[in-house]
Amino acid sequence: MIYFQIIINSFRSSLAYRSEVLLFLFGQLITVFIEIYIWYAIYGDRSAVDSTVGAIQINEMVSYVLLSAFISVFVTNDVIFRISNKVSTGEIGMDLIKPISFKALIFSQMFGTNIYRLFFELIPLSIFCILFFSIKTPSFINLILFIVMVINSIIINYFITYIIGLISLWYGVIWQVSSLYNALILLFSGAFIPNWFFPDAIKTVSNFMPFHLIYYDPISLFLGKIDGVSNIFWIIGQQLLWILLLVFIEKIIWLRGVKKIVVQGG
Repeated sequence: MIYFQIIINSFRSSLAYRSEVLLFLFGQLITVFIEIYIWYAIYGDRSAVDSTVGAIQINEMVSYVLLSAFISVFVTNDVIFRISNKVSTGEIGMDLIKPISFKALIFSQMFGTNIYRLFFELIPLSIFCILFFSIKTPSFINLILFIVMVINSIIINYFITYIIGLISLWYGVIWQVSSLYNALILLFSGAFIPNWFFPDAIKTVSNFMPFHLIYYDPISLFLGKIDGVSNIFWIIGQQLLWILLLVFIEKIIWLRGVKKIVVQGG
């Protein structure tokens, strides 16, 4: 019940920054427009281009851009800043004496913000896309599996950002690490450029990272670019394995970080 109240409070807090969200939404719509017409310019007079997964139609690239924007509404969060701010202000000391899990507290606050973004970003973005563009429709099974993958994507990204946020227990200011993470996810997640256009060397490196599981793989499934049930469940299996690994890493960092706070008298 207490976490539900935290979610509600986070949602209400977000209502106080409507102008900021409206500006963000406007910027996102402009970004989507620019990305789509960049792809139109790249394709030129061609209706399709070759890739590692076969020919990619221009309407599939348009759908890719729109789906990436949809996923970003749920995946993007301020967890790193939130934790770093709690550490720098000393607020984390008060959180630690509360009879609740700090990890669940941060997740609940993020979830409340995402519910707000669902109503004030995703719905307007969906209306915009319906009016100006069309998204390729998947089969019912692929749609369900896509939703499962996106949920896993949210969890993976949450734990990565939570772990980075916990680094502030040692270093205080961690904007450098946050910038590095943003660069890595920009390059390897496929949020802007699908991995099927990457050279083999970058794809090989990407396969050892979790970032492609956040955007690229769910969207590829939605667009029907993943063949075979075994391949689909292998990707979901990778997501679950990464979640387990990240949970393990988070627990180790948290236990050591809490000891450091105690040593510092926090």
